[in-house]
Amino acid sequence: MSAADEHRTAYEVLGVDRDADDAAVRRAYRAAARRTHPDAGGDPAAFRAVSRAWQVLGDADARRRYDLSLPAPGAGRAPASCGAARPGRAAASRPARGAAGRPARTVRYEPPPGEGESDAAVLDLPRSSQRVHGAPRPRGILPDEHRVLRQARTLDLLLRHVADALPAARVLTGLRLAGRWGRPLDVDHAVLCGHRLALVGSVMVPEGAYTWDGSDLRSRGRPVAPPLLGPAMMAWQQVLPQVTVGGFVHVMTDRDALHGPVIRHARGADDPGARADLLTAPPAPGLQFVRDMLLFLGTGEDPDLVDRRVLGTLVERLH
Repeated sequence: MSAADEHRTAYEVLGVDRDADDAAVRRAYRAAARRTHPDAGGDPAAFRAVSRAWQVLGDADARRRYDLSLPAPGAGRAPASCGAARPGRAAASRPARGAAGRPARTVRYEPPPGEGESDAAVLDLPRSSQRVHGAPRPRGILPDEHRVLRQARTLDLLLRHVADALPAARVLTGLRLAGRWGRPLDVDHAVLCGHRLALVGSVMVPEGAYTWDGSDLRSRGRPVAPPLLGPAMMAWQQVLPQVTVGGFVHVMTDRDALHGPVIRHARGADDPGARADLLTAPPAPGLQFVRDMLLFLGTGEDPDLVDRRVLGTLVERLH
C-alpha cells in the first residue's frame, strides 16, 4: 500500500460517500472484499485496508465516532474564523456561542495561523481545528463488547462535558506509544488542553458500592484493578516535557448512570504514598470523573491554547 493509500479515509477505501446509508456501505464492503481478497488474487495490504474500513463503518457507534474525527466536508483550507495573525501574536478564532447564548471562550493557536505551515512537526490548521482525532482500537479476534461500550460512553462524556466546556480541548482516541522493551503502551483516550495532557482509561464493574484503597476498587472484599496508566504517563511526560501529564479512570456499570457506582475512599487512600499508580485523581464515576478532568485541564496554563506542535506529535501516535 502506498503512502497516499494510508491517508485515505474509510469511506474512500470502500468507495462510498460519507452520507451513504448502512446498506450501501455493506454492499461496497462486500464488493471490495471480493476484489481484494488474497484467495482471489487480490493485494493482501488492500484487503487489510478494506477490513479496517469495515470495522469502522460497519458498526453504527464506531462510525459515529469516526465521523467526528473527520474534517467537515469541504474543509480543505484554514477556517475563516481563524483569520490572519499579526506578527508575534497568536490569532484567536471567532468566539463561539455558549449553551446559554453567552460568548464562549476564544481559542488561540500556536504557531498562529499563517506561521509554521512548512514545519512538518506542526499540525495543519484544519486538523488542529478538529475537536476529535483518531478511532477506537481495531477489534481483536475475540469480541470485546465491554471495551467498545466503555470507550463509547467515555468518549461521549469527554465530548459533551469536557470539550464543550473547554473549546481548546482536543480529544484523541487510540493513542499508542512504544514502552520499555518495545511493548506498546495503549491509551483509550487522551485530552490535550493548553499545556496539560490527560490520559484516560476506563473500567466496567458490577452494580454495587465500592471502596478505593489506593490501588484497587473493592466490593465485598473482591478487588477490581483499574487500568494501569502510570507507565504511559511517564513515557508521555518524557516525550512531551513542555506539558503536564495526568491520569484519570472512568468507572461505570452496565447501567448508563452518571452517578454510579458509589465509590468510598478508605482512610489514607488519597495520600500520594498510598497510591499504587500515578493517577492524578482516584477512579471515579461519570460526573465526578468529569469534574476531576475539568479541574485538571481548566486550571492549567493557557487552557484556551491549542499547541499545534504537541497536537501533531500526538496525532502521529494514533494507531
